[in-house]
Amino acid sequence: MTSILDNPLIQSAVLPLLLSLGLTGLLRLVLGPVFGARLAAAAIAVSFLICQALIQAPVFPPRSSSQKLPYLVAGALLLGLLIDSLDLKARVQQTAMAVLALAGIGWLLYGRFDRIDIAGWILLPMLFAATLLAQHRCLARRDSLDGGILLLLASAGTGAIALIGASASMAQTCFALMAATGGFLLWNWPTLRFPLNATAQLSALTALLALGTQMLFYTKANGWALLLLTPLLLVDRIGRQMENQPLRAVLVTGSAVAICAVAVGTAWMMLEPSGSGY
Repeated sequence: MTSILDNPLIQSAVLPLLLSLGLTGLLRLVLGPVFGARLAAAAIAVSFLICQALIQAPVFPPRSSSQKLPYLVAGALLLGLLIDSLDLKARVQQTAMAVLALAGIGWLLYGRFDRIDIAGWILLPMLFAATLLAQHRCLARRDSLDGGILLLLASAGTGAIALIGASASMAQTCFALMAATGGFLLWNWPTLRFPLNATAQLSALTALLALGTQMLFYTKANGWALLLLTPLLLVDRIGRQMENQPLRAVLVTGSAVAICAVAVGTAWMMLEPSGSGY
């Protein structure tokens, strides 16, 4: 069993998908039709954290940026559960996301701000703004698949760019988040059952923000290619007038895949000959 769980494909794809799929149904069953449906999306963060612990064992106190990731996501998960349990307003969720983003960036880059170059100072505010805009889109469309598709393909694109930038462990983590999101989305297609509430939004976006920050400042990943993923923020505008929502979800996903392909292709073309070990 241990050897199976050590397999990178199991850790970053099969296990998070199955865990999320099972935990989503379990939360709905145990907590009931109202509360269970409201908190079902917590399965994404819980599944991700379990798989992250397999990819890299938790360390306390954390020292490196990668060791800080699970603590940031766990904090976002707890805050999201509180917000969803009390059914707080959207403004509270937006404030929570801003605080988590600022705290995450500050903690990850503590002691390094004086070494950030001009490109870094351009990309970092863009990464922060993209995180807040992504949450705004997820909030606006939380009763559809749009927000989940955004998180799914953002994780996939970030993971592929990380892999090209010679960071296999970071790519694994991104793909684990993608698979955990996918397990939740399978419950919602073709029939929408559970909303993408604050728990999922805060934890997944905190994870993506932390991973993006690490990629920009601790790896050879191409930051400009990451920037090319921002059109994903507009995919929810595609086909809004369509009556067939399952078919629309396929169209939105296809459009998001095309955006990811452009970003990943750009990262590959801009790769320096010695920049990747793959």
